[in-house]
Order: sequence, then structure tokens, then C-alpha cells
Amino acid sequence: MDGQEKGQVKLRLAQVLTKRELEICGMVAKGLSNENIAKLLFLSAGTVKNHITSIYKKAGLRNRAQLAAYYTMEYAYAMTDNDPPAKPTPAIQADAVLTLIGARNLPDIIPIIFNNQPFIIGRFDVSLGRKQCDFEFDKATKAVSRRHAALARASRGYEVVDLGSSAGTFVNGQKITPGEPYPLISGDLISFGGAGADYVLRDV
Repeated sequence: MDGQEKGQVKLRLAQVLTKRELEICGMVAKGLSNENIAKLLFLSAGTVKNHITSIYKKAGLRNRAQLAAYYTMEYAYAMTDNDPPAKPTPAIQADAVLTLIGARNLPDIIPIIFNNQPFIIGRFDVSLGRKQCDFEFDKATKAVSRRHAALARASRGYEVVDLGSSAGTFVNGQKITPGEPYPLISGDLISFGGAGADYVLRDV
């Protein structure tokens, strides 16, 4: 496949797949079976199979290995219908980044800088003023709580803790238990609440 064809795939994955299909792509890329994906997403295995068949048709792919390869290569460039591709890394130094998947009107990249302490993600509250968290979504992102979740380094990779958010924190489609650290590795999909704030964690 030449460079022009690759560029077309980059556009098509984000433009033609639904949010659910992109979520399933990420799980296929991590090697999960249809049965495991179904359990995580509270779907039937048949429904997952139908989604994957639809993904093949929309994206012009033939099998799981090809889907996983394309998704792994392209997810950092996920686009809305009208926006240009997001760059996979920010211009500043960071320990890791969160890269937006398939949503509009949210930051494409969230740089994560730990400085030997957890990185707090939340939502701007006018009454409190800014800088209550290390990163704050816009005040209109209502499903994200004012102090929603914390990311930190772990002995192997990273971990995330939901800080008692109202809409929950999800890792690869599974809602995590508030207050309990949940292990993360580069490539995991993290969702903050139900506002389409879906991000892939990546090492820098």
C-alpha cells in the first residue's frame, strides 16, 4: 500500500466508523475476542460480530489482523467529519498523552505531566475558578465532574482512579470502581463520563 492509500485509510477510519465501532476497533487491536468485547460492552457476541463485519465493509478491511494493524497505526489521527487530523504528540514535553477518539468540540490532545504526583482531570467550574485540576474540560462538558479522575505512574505502566465522579470513568468500555486504582498501559481507551470524552493513552 502506498502513502496515498494510507492517507485515505487515516481519513476513512474516523469519518465512517461510529463511536461504538471505534471502541470495538480498539479492543480488537488489544487482542480481545468477540466474547470478551461483548462482556465489556454489555452486548451479545452476535452484535459484536455484526459491528466488526460493518467495520470491515466501511473501512475496506478483510480480517482482524488488518483491522488491528490499521487501527493501531491510525487512531492517533482520529477526526471528526470537518476537522484536520490531530497530531499524535503535543508540542510540549510530556510523560504521556491522551489522544481524542471520534468526538467533537473537545481537546485533541491532553498532555500528561506527572511531576512525581497524580495528574488530576476535571471540569472548569466558574464558582471555583481555573486550575483546580491539572487539566480542565470546558464548563459545558457536563458529564465530566469538577474533579473526575486521577492518572499516575505505576510499577508497570500507569493507573487511573475515579474520584467519585457522577458519570463514571471507563477503561476499554468497562466502568471502574470509584476510589480504586485501575492499571493502564499505552493503547488503553479511557472515557470520562458520558460526554464522548474518549481518549487513548499513549507513551511519549
